[in-house]
Amino acid sequence: MRSPRGWDSGLLAGAVLTLLAASLPLTASPINVTSQTTASLNSDDALFFTLATYGFAVDAAAYGRSPYPAVVSFSFVTSSPGPGGFFDALLETPGGSVVAPFPGLLEFAPAQYQGAAYSGPVGEIEASLTLSPALSQSLFSGASAVLVLQNLGPTASVGLSSYTIPHDLTVSLSSGALTTGAPVVKAILDDPPPPGDLPEPGTGWLLAGGAALTWAAAVAMTRARHRKRPKPNTR
Repeated sequence: MRSPRGWDSGLLAGAVLTLLAASLPLTASPINVTSQTTASLNSDDALFFTLATYGFAVDAAAYGRSPYPAVVSFSFVTSSPGPGGFFDALLETPGGSVVAPFPGLLEFAPAQYQGAAYSGPVGEIEASLTLSPALSQSLFSGASAVLVLQNLGPTASVGLSSYTIPHDLTVSLSSGALTTGAPVVKAILDDPPPPGDLPEPGTGWLLAGGAALTWAAAVAMTRARHRKRPKPNTR
């Protein structure tokens, strides 16, 4: 049977862990928007597009070229006129171990779109990234890469209602005269919790530290009581 002191220690230790767990930052689960036609991005939210890039290596091999592209270009369209804030873009490996940012901040500009389901005005952002041979090899050694588009402005709605979000992004990989498209196979919206939902820095450790001090004080008092308790008279 557990002694009273052991029960108190276990209860207080549990309280410490509970307080610490409750005070850890909240995180929101990524949202798969591959089949959606629109997405709402809060400030600092980002769309992660998984690209199938192996096609370039296949085409390059047929022409005796390097399997690693020298230039990556993309275009992303949305309903006209598009959000008014700035966006940032970067290219990375699926695990995020290698990252290459596209130059400058991006803004949606008026453009014309022509497709099977829609033809007309759109808002468009586009950019190109030139890669060194070593960086390209690091990014494209696998069969896929990830293009990240982050909203740096206020809340923005993106997408063309006639198409799913992956269809709104066009990516091309090129080297010299060789250009190959990189199809988008998945689109994920990373929606972190608003800053007001996060605890202040160090709050969790302060709470846990206070609980630990309370526990230590209770244990010390219990031991003191045991020391002061008179021994029973056996005579």
